[in-house]
Amino acid sequence: MNASLRVNEVARHFNINANTVRHYVRIGLLNPPKDDSGYHRFNAAQQQRLGFKLGYLSTVISIIKKV
Repeated sequence: MNASLRVNEVARHFNINANTVRHYVRIGLLNPPKDDSGYHRFNAAQQQRLGFKLGYLSTVISIIKKV
């Protein structure tokens, strides 16, 4: 993973909508720092955390669909 990515870059990396990433930031699920320009920047650890959470959500949704 790249050292530091903006919201759109993270969304593209994980193949999700950028608004989904912004929503996770708004509700506190993710807490990336902002750079000097005011953009959220995701370091490698935050990108890994997002990947884990997306994998978890995918698993939960697939279980719910089976019920």
